[in-house]
Amino acid sequence: MRIELKWEKPLRLKDGSSMNLVYRCVGLDRIPSKPGIYVFSRRYGKHVAPLYIGQALKLSARIEQQLNNVHLMMGLKHAQSGRRILLVAKLILHRGQRKKKVLEIVESALIKHALAEGHDLLNHQGTKTKVHTIKSKGNNSSRQIAPLTMLVER
Repeated sequence: MRIELKWEKPLRLKDGSSMNLVYRCVGLDRIPSKPGIYVFSRRYGKHVAPLYIGQALKLSARIEQQLNNVHLMMGLKHAQSGRRILLVAKLILHRGQRKKKVLEIVESALIKHALAEGHDLLNHQGTKTKVHTIKSKGNNSSRQIAPLTMLVER
């Protein structure tokens, strides 16, 4: 299956205490009411690390809900230092593709990729998903099956 996403420019999260929120999103009105993926992240230097990965049939409504999710927002606030940003991608559907199914595939793939890269995510009920590091030694044949270092979800 060919899956396509169109990523928008990152949106900055700022202190939302004046609106009774943990964070407010600068440019929230630019988020489309279309199906897609969103990633609450932190930016430090030139690097971006995902903190929470989600999917939505209507991005704007779901992100607004999440900004009101105190448990999640406090998890973002207490994550490692860095600027908080929101990355949003619109789903581009092809003939015969079902929105919900494609969104589930993309969300799952992004979560697995982030965990394999060693990022702790807040995706399970706002608690961090921890990662195990597996180190291997051996011959060249075994490295094709198990790389020298693998990261897997705990």
